[in-house]
Amino acid sequence: MPRDNVSRVKKTNTIGILTFIGLRAADSVFQYALLQRGWASSLIERLGATAVSREMIVHVSTGQLQPQYAIIAFMALGSSVKQILNILLVLQQEMSPSSAVIIAFFNTLCNTLNTVLSVWAVTSQAPGPDSFFGIFRRPFLLAGIGFYSAGILIEAVSELQRTAFKKDPNNKGKPYAGGLFSAARHINYGGYTIWRASYAYTSAGWLWGLGVFSWFFYDFAARGVPVLDQYLLGRISLSTARFSLLADADFFVFL
Repeated sequence: MPRDNVSRVKKTNTIGILTFIGLRAADSVFQYALLQRGWASSLIERLGATAVSREMIVHVSTGQLQPQYAIIAFMALGSSVKQILNILLVLQQEMSPSSAVIIAFFNTLCNTLNTVLSVWAVTSQAPGPDSFFGIFRRPFLLAGIGFYSAGILIEAVSELQRTAFKKDPNNKGKPYAGGLFSAARHINYGGYTIWRASYAYTSAGWLWGLGVFSWFFYDFAARGVPVLDQYLLGRISLSTARFSLLADADFFVFL
């Protein structure tokens, strides 16, 4: 049986929650500093590679991030905000301090790889010093922003809809198949995969984006979904379980 990475015990662990919130909030500051302070560029150069020039990352006169890198930093911030809201509004299972550290570290690692690759001359998608309105002349960048926004909204909204359903005592023990979950049984996993891949694509191009998409798709298909299905089988009636497992097992509407 694949490993379950989250606790299924419904319990509030205040220390774990605060640890997770603190680490995820710190990550957005860290990702910004990697770009604005030049830490990511220094790392690339220490590895013997070539980083893009400083003026491509920040405005020389103001020190503010160029639009391309401001978007990348904002995507890191968006991931933190979404996950902090999730733990405050959605999470019902216990978040132990050790789990908080591991999950936060994994997300910081993913974000850091995006940030570092975004300044590597080989994978950087930055066009050079540009104005904010220059974004609208770059359709592929707009596509990355659009898919990122759609993915993170799909994940957040679907989980909020399911949480509202679960809070109704009349629905105790029932699986949720309404709202966005009526389109795909694991639509939240699909949303997560989309925004993670779009974030990677915006940072370092289509090859990195495809690699990230493939990794999360495989992980959810081979581990996450089977583990969740097994968990549900132990909680709901046999007839309901059969219906659930025979229903759409995908996490993308179009697959």
